[in-house]
Amino acid sequence: MKKVLLDSGLNFYKGNMHCHSTQSDGRLTPNELKTLYKSRGYSFLAITDHDCIYDNSCLNDDDFLVLTACEISIKQFENQSTMKNFNMKVCHLNLYAKQSDNLYNVFYSTAADHYNSTEKKAQLVAKYGDNHREYSAEGISHIIKCANDNGFFVSYNHSRWSLENYNDYMGYDGLWGVEIYNTGCNVGGIYEYDINVLDDMLRGGKRVFAVCGDDNHNRTNDSFGAFVMVNCKELTYENIVDSLLGGRFYSSSGPEIYSLYIENGKVYIECSPAERISLSTAGRRSEARCADTPNGICRAEFKLCETDGYFRIDVLDSCGCRADTQAYLLSDFRY
Repeated sequence: MKKVLLDSGLNFYKGNMHCHSTQSDGRLTPNELKTLYKSRGYSFLAITDHDCIYDNSCLNDDDFLVLTACEISIKQFENQSTMKNFNMKVCHLNLYAKQSDNLYNVFYSTAADHYNSTEKKAQLVAKYGDNHREYSAEGISHIIKCANDNGFFVSYNHSRWSLENYNDYMGYDGLWGVEIYNTGCNVGGIYEYDINVLDDMLRGGKRVFAVCGDDNHNRTNDSFGAFVMVNCKELTYENIVDSLLGGRFYSSSGPEIYSLYIENGKVYIECSPAERISLSTAGRRSEARCADTPNGICRAEFKLCETDGYFRIDVLDSCGCRADTQAYLLSDFRY
């Protein structure tokens, strides 16, 4: 029996899941960001301005969507700046609204809000309170739960930039995704491709998806370096969110994946030309198929074993860029 994981018969919509505008510390307005990304073939954009959620739904049209979202920070020392205390740990979370009109400010904090006017802050405090964000596994998990309870799904961002390690992030419960690649951090000098965080969480029993984004502020060349490709029938807010929640997407810094399916105990993948296509599992078992011609390799098949726990596939191209599938638990289907 054939199990389709990424369907070549459906559309793929390109999106940036992490982006900042003039509503916080970005250089471009939301409308300028839409124009920029749309001109480069993107179909949607999550504008994740800092610590306050904004309504950008006026930018939606028939062939472009803006996801309602924000990025919130939980700092080791609440009243200190990560731009001054370079050794302070921090947890950054992206919150994505399941519905476009959800403008609820989860755990609003004036200590974290550096961009709104005094009057606007007072309005937000009157509505949401002025919350202390506790930097601890319990405190952060509580914030994630509040986000989930109020109609958001949550990704964990750039662990290396945040100076967090296994002992920190393994305590965070309720996450939907983990950012495995971040363009802005790489441009800034921190190599922020970290698939190990995803594997740590998966092997620890957490069901999370691999996400990536530009984290662009457009002060440097920090756009168009990382994207997700969402696999669904039509470009609507509901379809994009439903596919994101269901893991029907892949993350990439360049290569494209055209199809992925399981049949007769094997997984098959078709992609853009690659130097190597690799299978990783929950255990030590792994396999790779390498190109033996200058044209690269565009397809591969791998046998699955019952002891694999889960599998995921990455595609490496000649420029060193990667595309990563989601990790698929073998217990979710018979193969």
